[in-house]
Amino acid sequence: MNKMKEERKRLIFSLVCVTVFCIVAITGCKKREHIPLPEVNTTEMIVVTPVSALASGTVISVGAELKEKGICWSESPSPTIKDNKATSYIYPYLITFEVLIDSLIPETKYYARAYATSIAGTGYGEELSFVTPLDISGEKGTVTDADGNVYPTIGIGAQIWMAENLKTTRFNDGAPIPEVSGRTAWNNRWTPAYCWYENDEESGRDIYGALYNWFAVGTGKLCPIGWHVPDNTEWKALVTYLGGIKVAGGKMKVPGTQFWEQPNTGATNSSGFSGLPAGCRADYGEFYSKGVNLVLWTSSINNSTSAWCYVISAFSDDLENHPKDSSTGYSIRCIKD
Repeated sequence: MNKMKEERKRLIFSLVCVTVFCIVAITGCKKREHIPLPEVNTTEMIVVTPVSALASGTVISVGAELKEKGICWSESPSPTIKDNKATSYIYPYLITFEVLIDSLIPETKYYARAYATSIAGTGYGEELSFVTPLDISGEKGTVTDADGNVYPTIGIGAQIWMAENLKTTRFNDGAPIPEVSGRTAWNNRWTPAYCWYENDEESGRDIYGALYNWFAVGTGKLCPIGWHVPDNTEWKALVTYLGGIKVAGGKMKVPGTQFWEQPNTGATNSSGFSGLPAGCRADYGEFYSKGVNLVLWTSSINNSTSAWCYVISAFSDDLENHPKDSSTGYSIRCIKD
């Protein structure tokens, strides 16, 4: 009798355990089934070049631990991560991210969308389409400024750039640009001005060009007619085509140490941009960094007293982007309209 009771207890205990296990398992499955997919937006195609594009997305919600986020693309609609993908840093989760898409074919239509993957699966953003432009890299020509100076030009991606620094002393409407040589006059200048490095036109004019404050850029009349000072978006297109900001500088500067100081890191000039270290003039009038830096104005304003510029250095193959005081003197490269 006792033995039968013990057997019954064991049987009941086993049934209870099985029941509890099943309840836990079913509950766990239900919970897992209800974990939502990550939500993500495909924000925009920031720039598109003949062989690459810079795209952005935003993770809106996660729902579970995020494993990956980025952009996927294809020549067919509704691309997935099984087609092509470029990933971004996971952290932070809920923030707009930018991704470089490369190995594209010129004059081809693509479809792209942002994605985010968690343990629940992969969520996709809305689909955007874009067409890569014709690649005119290496195409050469010339352009003439208001002074009659003739500059070589070079195609880079879908853009045409001057291959030398600007050296005009007149705006494209023929009006003279004030030349300011004195430190005090330069320091107090909040209107257009230019100068030669260390006020030495003879030795620097044809090699390095002139230095201009941003107020000259801001007139919109500094470049030859049909050309303009590029803005940040146009610079991003150049940087994207050249493979990103970490390598673009080396591809834009003349190799060797005839003009650049050692070590002139990563210099190949594979783009044909032919950057030379023209140096700068500080807002207080001092000249500095010839042989070390080429700093180029953009037309993009940062605030009421500063604007954006790009910096190529002898000590790096990076291309740096900084806001600088508008009364500083930097070089100019024009881009075709």
